[in-house]
Amino acid sequence: MRSLHPSSSSRLCSLSRLEERLDSITAHKVLGYPILALVMAAMFATIFIVGDVLINILEELFENVLIPAIIALLSTALPPTLVDLASKGFLSGIAAGVTIALPYIVPFYIILSILEDSGYLPRVALLLDNPMHKIGLHGKASICLLLGYGCNVPACIGCRIMETQRERLLGGFATVLIPCAARTVIILGLVGRYIGIPAALGLYAFDLFLVFALGRVGFKVLPGEPVGLIMEMPPYKMPSIKTVARKTWARTKDFVYIAFPLIIAGSVVLEALAVTGLIWSIADLMNPLIVGWLGLPSIAGIPIIFGILRKELTLILLADLAGTLNFSQVLTPVQMIVFSLVTMIYVPCVATIAALIREFKWKKALAISIIDILLAILVGGVAFRVLSYILI
Repeated sequence: MRSLHPSSSSRLCSLSRLEERLDSITAHKVLGYPILALVMAAMFATIFIVGDVLINILEELFENVLIPAIIALLSTALPPTLVDLASKGFLSGIAAGVTIALPYIVPFYIILSILEDSGYLPRVALLLDNPMHKIGLHGKASICLLLGYGCNVPACIGCRIMETQRERLLGGFATVLIPCAARTVIILGLVGRYIGIPAALGLYAFDLFLVFALGRVGFKVLPGEPVGLIMEMPPYKMPSIKTVARKTWARTKDFVYIAFPLIIAGSVVLEALAVTGLIWSIADLMNPLIVGWLGLPSIAGIPIIFGILRKELTLILLADLAGTLNFSQVLTPVQMIVFSLVTMIYVPCVATIAALIREFKWKKALAISIIDILLAILVGGVAFRVLSYILI
């Protein structure tokens, strides 16, 4: 039998000690929480910094090079109305999807895949077991919540790991309130970019408060008791570049294949409504809610309606309606926060609704969706009044 080389044995011992030390610190009942907060803050700050750099590069490429060249080419072969429909609808949809959504989504998926592959997420589940019991769940539910920052659909389906129907329902309700990558685009693209990353992180903190507050209410309303946490703790390991790349591509591919057609179709439909004048009739009908209660400009109502398809579409259509990617020209800082809050809270998208129906049947899915919409409207209106008073 061959023995290990002394140097190999020494390296294995060092790695084992490092893993034990890392495990004891990240899962520590005191130190683990600030570490988790730092990890989450660093994740969103990195996404914002990288995304902001990419957006500036891509905006310059599309606005000053690609779109003008394509419009000039189309103008030689098509009448002006079709050129406008193609440029402001089709081309603007592609440009907005590439420049607004992808720069934030791709870095997010890379970091999420690293956290998954490293073995950190199970430590988070252990760490959050006690807080999760306050809302009638156990630590495994925190994995679903963390996955919800990527996409609410697999996070909702992941609630199947809960032992009881009551826990699965509470987990699904909490999960859809977590800002997915699509809503991260809105939060960082508006609040992070124009107000600052601390304000954007403040929205995430408020969302977590909302999740636990409403989860506590659900815990009191729904009968039953939480069960204990039983799960295997995998060892820490160095994330595999191949695995991270594969997971990132799989998630990004879903966005490109599913979201992009909706984004382009939405932009084309929006431009068609603008050409026919119907868009302003719809906006007028929504003015009492959008302008009167939420304090947003009239044009914000249309993107909020279309946002039920995909949340990235909300910000992209707002850019189409405003005719600019510089949102500071059409929204005040207070309006940016209110717009982000409303889109962050109300039901994520039709895909998430479909997942809710599949997991909990249509009555419970409808109840969750209605609660989210009413909550978004209530919180948005209150936030507008409070922030307007504070910032006067």
